[in-house]
Amino acid sequence: MPGLLTIYDDVRYVKGVGPSVAEKLDKLGIEKVGDLLDYYPRDYEDRRTIAVLNDAKNGQRATFRVTVTGQSTFYYRGKHHPKITVRDTSGSAILYCFNRQFLTNILKPGVNFYLIGAPSRKYGMPTFAQFDYELDTETHEPGILPVYRLTAGLSQKTLRKLTAFALEHFGSAIEDDIPVAVKRGYGFKDRREYVKFIHFPPDMIQLRRAKEAISYQEFFKYQLVVALIKSKMSLIEKKRPKAQGRLKQEFLGNLTFSLTTAQKRVFAEIEADMKRPSPMNRLIQGDVGCGKTVVSLMAALDTIESGGQVALMAPTELLARQHFNTIRSLLSGMEIEVDFLTGSVRGAQRSEVLQVLKSGRICILIGTHALFSGDVVFNNLSLAVIDEQHKFGVIQRGKLREKGNHPDCIVMSATPIPRTLSMTLYGDLDVSIIDEMPPGRGTVHTEIVRQAQSHRVYEKVAEQIEEGRQAFFIYPLIEESSATDLKNAVESYEYLKKEIFPDYRIGLLHGRLSEEEKSAVMTAFENGEYDIIVSTTVIEVGIDVPNATVMVIEQAERFGLSNIHQLRGRIGRGGHTSYCFLIPDRSTGMESFTRLRILKDTQDGFKIAEYDLKLRGPGELVGRRQHGIPEFIIENFEVNTRLIYRAQKDAKRIVENRDAPEFSEYLKRFVNSTAYKRAALFYGG
Repeated sequence: MPGLLTIYDDVRYVKGVGPSVAEKLDKLGIEKVGDLLDYYPRDYEDRRTIAVLNDAKNGQRATFRVTVTGQSTFYYRGKHHPKITVRDTSGSAILYCFNRQFLTNILKPGVNFYLIGAPSRKYGMPTFAQFDYELDTETHEPGILPVYRLTAGLSQKTLRKLTAFALEHFGSAIEDDIPVAVKRGYGFKDRREYVKFIHFPPDMIQLRRAKEAISYQEFFKYQLVVALIKSKMSLIEKKRPKAQGRLKQEFLGNLTFSLTTAQKRVFAEIEADMKRPSPMNRLIQGDVGCGKTVVSLMAALDTIESGGQVALMAPTELLARQHFNTIRSLLSGMEIEVDFLTGSVRGAQRSEVLQVLKSGRICILIGTHALFSGDVVFNNLSLAVIDEQHKFGVIQRGKLREKGNHPDCIVMSATPIPRTLSMTLYGDLDVSIIDEMPPGRGTVHTEIVRQAQSHRVYEKVAEQIEEGRQAFFIYPLIEESSATDLKNAVESYEYLKKEIFPDYRIGLLHGRLSEEEKSAVMTAFENGEYDIIVSTTVIEVGIDVPNATVMVIEQAERFGLSNIHQLRGRIGRGGHTSYCFLIPDRSTGMESFTRLRILKDTQDGFKIAEYDLKLRGPGELVGRRQHGIPEFIIENFEVNTRLIYRAQKDAKRIVENRDAPEFSEYLKRFVNSTAYKRAALFYGG
């Protein structure tokens, strides 16, 4: 069978896969045989050194070889959960298995297994609330084992076995994809050897070298895409009818506030872009509430005055509708037609919007993914504004830009992205930062509260509601899951409504509601019909309720710091003193408390993002598999700064010398590659 397969064939034809396993692999993005080779481990377990329980250090992750000695239960949040005792040659430990009932059928008394986790010390012995396990029979010899991201029903054993099979039978098909001159200049070995060492490293030194070599090569390919497209875009000359600035001045005269210095600086950068012959590509970064929309709207007004149309695309209907209401309010009294288009706009209403859009009468169309549907035709799309752009896939963004003839593009992000990551993800974009908040925003006090002290939080919520304010309660899940101990919004909504705040009006908001239902709940909250909204992170962006002054985030250790910072940005918007309470789980160790403390110490989104980047990696900041470049494989992204600059310099040199014999053939192949075509679609190249 291996002799008949290639790395381009469907993974279900690999021995041992079958339809069920293939379906699970597909959830991980593993569709072809070659995808197994490119699915890199998230971590490693060094089985060459096994720790013992008596020497286990508090909060330090390690691997132990233990035997189950007993089973019982413990009571938590109205339920019984398994409690499993284990021992090794040095002592005993307790495993608290929150919502993991299935473990009682696997970890039975007498079973030997590898326990992987960071213990806490309670009752004089190590205890584990969050841990991984592998049965002793699954590992036949010690070594450095890869640990992959999994999905339900897929084990490490299965994925390791399939990856080893792919390396053995198809590893020779892995080809170098950087120029020979570059490979030779850095003394790189064949890529296939590095890929093998990343999956199954013989030692940590070889692993580090392999990671660095592969990381450079991935950065190089991405920077080459950017260099080629920037070179191509610089040759485009747009016809730019000159705007006199009449609409912009009218707009500024109607505002009830003055622009900040940062807003003025960023708009000056945009104005300079819009005077150049080549299309504008600019990223505007800034914290929630810093005024990005106002700056983009000023650019939109100059575009409209020049005879062009503007599209503003947001990732959710909730955020799109918020933009629609805000922009209509800001443009009140001006003769500028603004309309709205999402999947919920149907029938005659949709037909009318499309007809008026095609005629050119709609100046600004605001919507979601619906904007790049085939029947959406602009008369003259000249500016595309994309909000929270990291939530879109590259192909989706490209489809919007195809609606016009090389339209200018403004990308807005309230997720602060550190410079190193920004340069890598958005190398084609000129970056502007609004680093100043407008006056009039209330102070937000952030406090970390242990669950045993939750009553203090409830008292503060009640106090604020009695003063006429409103509150958010945020949970990690929508509904209960048997596979995890995370709290959920639905169950907690019932608990808060019946047990804690029976006299207050409470609404429920989460991602499984229809867009119409979400809109109805938020409209009711904005109108003061609810005192409290219980929600998942669906409210992370697009919610503007100045009267909301309390944000309670349960199991806060489960969220990224930048996610919490975004959520916190939903309060303090009306000039009132506001309060953000972070409530970690009972089992949370000191490491997580330390991580959360930065949110108490600073309101600076960029400092928080830098810290988050070090801890969680870039995938958590920008959305995994959404940015169109390979997922990074070195955990400490800061280390990669020198690799990124080196790759950027090499890519620029090759594009500038594209006719040189050592580069010309390589570039011809590269521009036909999938990586180049996907990125070219995104950048409008």
